Amino acid sequence: MMQTWKVMALKMGELTVEKSTLTYNQDFGQSMVIPMWAVAIYGGGYNILVDTGIHDAQWVRNHVAPCSQEDDEQIVTALKEGLGWGPDDVDIVINTHLHYDHCGNNKVFKKARFIVQEAEWAAAHSPIPSQAGIYLPELFDSVDYFSWNFVQGDAEVVPGVKVFPTPGHSEGHQSVLVKTEEGRLCISGDVANLLVNIRENIPAGILTSTKDIFSSMQRVRQLADRILPGHEPSIQKYQTCGFPSLK
Repeated sequence: MMQTWKVMALKMGELTVEKSTLTYNQDFGQSMVIPMWAVAIYGGGYNILVDTGIHDAQWVRNHVAPCSQEDDEQIVTALKEGLGWGPDDVDIVINTHLHYDHCGNNKVFKKARFIVQEAEWAAAHSPIPSQAGIYLPELFDSVDYFSWNFVQGDAEVVPGVKVFPTPGHSEGHQSVLVKTEEGRLCISGDVANLLVNIRENIPAGILTSTKDIFSSMQRVRQLADRILPGHEPSIQKYQTCGFPSLK
């Protein structure tokens, strides 16, 4: 029988945003406080990290949105307190995409190999104008180029952990499918910022393609039993089970 994995949600701070940036053409004028999630995958012979949070809360406050971050919401401290890991214990980093809040601490993981869609790498270095301010090349170019694995489409990372393209929020966005004891869990990144996106078929507000994100959300529903959305407030810090059902 194929190995099952454990997962842990690691909170990387909070943003205060206009809700309409999360729910397409809805909720204008409403503010919302949202968490930023990284996720550890462990218990199957490899230590895997999905996304790495923000690099500097003050930079976020100055350039994007109001931001708060507790001490244990910084990636190194979160990994130590949640799992007892140091940076060199991480074998694989999967970036769902390369926006600033998903790859901010990539450079910390000197011994890891990094996995991203080739289309996202290209888009990050030549973004559409509306996304130029949320790609910071120094956050991903600081990783040794030879540590990157550029994938095209569906790819098995290790047995029981796969990535699959979910474009729409960004051109090369991918999500992660993990075999767990509770079924197939999708670590969605921002194809679903919130649970309401995937349950009520409401796209995110920040998009490269509205058409693509509808198709991507449908693929998530087809593949996954449960979901851990990229900015869902109902998820708890260090949560390891009981993630929201899609069935």
